[in-house]
Amino acid sequence: MLSEQERMNNAFKEMLFHEETMAKKYAQLGQQITDPKLQQMFRGMEQASRNHYSTLAAKMQSFAIV
Repeated sequence: MLSEQERMNNAFKEMLFHEETMAKKYAQLGQQITDPKLQQMFRGMEQASRNHYSTLAAKMQSFAIV
């Protein structure tokens, strides 16, 4: 049986994977689309996912230290 810290670590890893996957998907879509407004929208969505990733990674590190 997993400890609470192991479960939290697994949850963080899953969320990090999801944000990384979404950022890559948004970047790919932004490159494929020719409409500048849509490209800008996808760049914003990609950046938001990368920001979420950074926030989650920082929280994961602070959680592991405790």
